[in-house]
Amino acid sequence: RALCALLESSGYHITPLDSYPTGVVGELLEGADLLLLAPRLDAGVRGAFLGAMGKSTPQKVDMPVIVLSTTVEEGLPEKEGVLSVPWPCETKVLVERIEAALLDVPPASSTTSTTQARTG
Repeated sequence: RALCALLESSGYHITPLDSYPTGVVGELLEGADLLLLAPRLDAGVRGAFLGAMGKSTPQKVDMPVIVLSTTVEEGLPEKEGVLSVPWPCETKVLVERIEAALLDVPPASSTTSTTQARTG
């Protein structure tokens, strides 16, 4: 919740997802411009969700993904558009990374929204 509050105070619209999201990926990401995966999210859940993004929603393949990582993890997804950001970091640094990621993709809408998967 703290991460949501920090990003909302920086002007982002946040739609939190459960730690083990259920439903169609395309529906879960509807209206989102970026997927932010919270630290300590189970690697299997993260991998399955990222895999489903490319398989079930081709229009979402170009969506940038930021993975917040508390350690230098081996085996992070090497997909294009997946950026690992050390966590914790200053809100200013995270916002800069989000903005940089959003600039690399064509805008999906006129407003910036961030979808965040959070741990339980």
